[in-house]
Amino acid sequence: EAKISPKLAPTIGIAVDHRRRNKCAESLQTNVSRLKLYKSKLLIFPKKSGKKGVKKGDTPKSELQNVAQNTLKEIIPVERPQLRVKARAITSDEKEASAFKTLKKQRTNLKYDGAKRKKAAEGKEEK
Repeated sequence: EAKISPKLAPTIGIAVDHRRRNKCAESLQTNVSRLKLYKSKLLIFPKKSGKKGVKKGDTPKSELQNVAQNTLKEIIPVERPQLRVKARAITSDEKEASAFKTLKKQRTNLKYDGAKRKKAAEGKEEK
């Protein structure tokens, strides 16, 4: 979606993992917006001097006159969401509820689900 080919990406400083697939549309959109921002800030110098050395996608000479090189570790920092949850008092419902008992009940229900359905179907047939 960022319109950067996998062949061009390594030449302009973008790492590509061909095995990776985006499962979440939200993270895909954040990555696309980061790539577009990166591409807008990117200045590509021509390999050769003169008119023949300039290729499509290179930054014009007028913009390249006095450009400072970026020496920061991160060019565009990744915004990390706050993961910390504030502490709160445990409610009486939470104290009474047992996670183990809940999971055990669900496992038991799942194990005997087929038998319960079969028994219910037989009961309907008899009536």
